[in-house]
Amino acid sequence: MPIHLDISDLDRLVMAVVLGDVTPDDIAGLAREFLKSGRQHYGKIIDTTAGTSAIDENRMAAVAAFMRADPQAGSRGPLAFVVDPKRGDQAQKFADLTADERPVKVFTSLREARKWVRENMKTAL
Repeated sequence: MPIHLDISDLDRLVMAVVLGDVTPDDIAGLAREFLKSGRQHYGKIIDTTAGTSAIDENRMAAVAAFMRADPQAGSRGPLAFVVDPKRGDQAQKFADLTADERPVKVFTSLREARKWVRENMKTAL
């Protein structure tokens, strides 16, 4: 899979880095990995600056619904996307689609994304 996943229990952070072309199935697989990790309450950063994807809005909505259906969906931590400023439309659409479910924001800087995730982590778990 062209998505590298790193989980830091110390930082309570899940970092996903997208490399190259990813398919809708790769994105669905990433969602399954998030849920399987049992760390929904961790902050998440998805860095898409080195990747591309052609996921349509129906598949995007299906991924959002899959995450929403998880029994622990209410405890999901903040989600930050890091995008190339010239092609961050899909991340912004997903952020807009799920904005009422937990803190979510799109960035062009990994440093700013990390800062925002730390600021938006719940202190009581």
